[in-house]
Amino acid sequence: MTAPLAGKPKSQSGGDPVQRKKSTFSRARGFVGEVRGELAKVDFPNRQQTWQSTSVVISACVLVGLYLYGLDQVFARLVSHLLDLQK
Repeated sequence: MTAPLAGKPKSQSGGDPVQRKKSTFSRARGFVGEVRGELAKVDFPNRQQTWQSTSVVISACVLVGLYLYGLDQVFARLVSHLLDLQK
């Protein structure tokens, strides 16, 4: 394996040098075409799947919130008790 020549960075995208000479407009149009092609492959959730996912996230947030509230109450009482012992 040889080291790259100084002044000639290795291409990260793998594109050929001729493609760099294209105009900005044609490159942007090609990018938009690629984005449309990828979006055509996306499987978007329906209304029922969206509600199910939302309810799972909200439920998880409520459970974690209650758990953290409980821990906060336990530690607050523990610290209060320790401070009362110190008096």
